[in-house]
Amino acid sequence: MAYGTEALIPVEVGLESYQTEVYSMETNSFGLRANVDLLEEERETAHQRNMKYLLQAAHHYDSNIKKRSFRVGDLVLRELVAYMPTKQGKLQPNWAGPYKVIEVVRPEIYKLETLSSEAIKNT
Repeated sequence: MAYGTEALIPVEVGLESYQTEVYSMETNSFGLRANVDLLEEERETAHQRNMKYLLQAAHHYDSNIKKRSFRVGDLVLRELVAYMPTKQGKLQPNWAGPYKVIEVVRPEIYKLETLSSEAIKNT
């Protein structure tokens, strides 16, 4: 297929075939113009199908996530990569702690302190 029309091999051009007998320049150009007019609709349909797929994929992956929220006084671990990215090595631990939650700033954002009541910066 080339631009919505069938390609002809050189033998078909020289010989009489149904495709060469039925070919009409006006009908062909009208059909090509109709295809161009419908192109934007096809693009929109493909975009909607793609967005639907992305939403389904996101829903599938998000279904395995368990939401957790902490309250003041809970003990938590802190990920080392978040505040020491250059000190992270292959054999280094991934988590530090335990730390105590002293304030809930907003969902999933907490202020922490050590168990000896020293405030932790940039939490």
